[in-house]
Amino acid sequence: MTAEPIPLVVLTGFLGSGKTTLLNRWLGERADLAVIINELGDIGIDQDLARRGGAPISLLPGGCVCCAVQGTLRSTLRNLYMARAAGDLPPFSLVLLETTGAADPFGVSAVLEQDLWLRKRYRLRSILTTVDARAGAAALRRHPEALEQVTAADVLLLTKTDQAGGSECQALAEQLRRLNPRAELAQAQAAGAALLNREMPRQCRITGSLAPLASGAGLLREPPPATGAGHRLHPAGLRWRGAIAYDRLEQALAALRREAGDELVRLKGLVAIEKLDGPLLIQAVAGEPVELEPLPAWPDGDDDSRLVVIAAGDDPARPERWLESWRRRLALTEDSR
Repeated sequence: MTAEPIPLVVLTGFLGSGKTTLLNRWLGERADLAVIINELGDIGIDQDLARRGGAPISLLPGGCVCCAVQGTLRSTLRNLYMARAAGDLPPFSLVLLETTGAADPFGVSAVLEQDLWLRKRYRLRSILTTVDARAGAAALRRHPEALEQVTAADVLLLTKTDQAGGSECQALAEQLRRLNPRAELAQAQAAGAALLNREMPRQCRITGSLAPLASGAGLLREPPPATGAGHRLHPAGLRWRGAIAYDRLEQALAALRREAGDELVRLKGLVAIEKLDGPLLIQAVAGEPVELEPLPAWPDGDDDSRLVVIAAGDDPARPERWLESWRRRLALTEDSR
């Protein structure tokens, strides 16, 4: 076993901010990564969308690394290390953890600090936070999770800048500088996988080398004060068999958006459509238009349709009711799960 701890990079960012898109680009540039994907809820989608190549990918479903699945994260990190040492996995040189869009990234550092075995074998290299140039300002206003992710970052990566106006991007950049003047600020489109090699041991160095947006002074990072409020983001998921007509899907999506209103924070799914060989990828963020993309094939041969919705509010049963309406509207069988 190597005596040098394996670096761990956390990729975080609010729901729908483009983490998986960035992860896929980096997986295409590097073959020495092990990836852990943390999903909010029991039905995973992101791990199906990740470009695997030769990288081992582990899924942590059912909650956030900052709370419900800390024990699972410990086990996953231990198993990855032991499999690497035994030669059962490629000799990866870095672990990249993609958190849920609701996670507090400081939960990852807590896992490493509290477990002596892990602390000797892993070290947290950096926290990278994606921020949606279109929806980021609204997320920061509405969701404390988005604020935690921004204040924890060593590097803030602006995504979807091509879909936002220049003044909108500039206003968001100024807001991010105020919230976390210690972090580097860059456009995600220009951030290659070499960013994962940057050493930022809990003190962010501002070099300006990533983009002209960088500003601020290097300061020792402290976690933000705990609010004690817990998450107000609630997921629900549904699986079913059988293809549906495209026009019925459009009608069901429109009805779901009407029923959910402003409480719908994230919608994503892989759905079998009549006359399509692969699934239709469905994605939406808050009030943004639904994005539909046909995929050439089902990931890993799993051709179950699946839909995940995430709601904001005080009623954790609300997204389950949305999916029950969805099931009835599309006349899905009672054994849909």
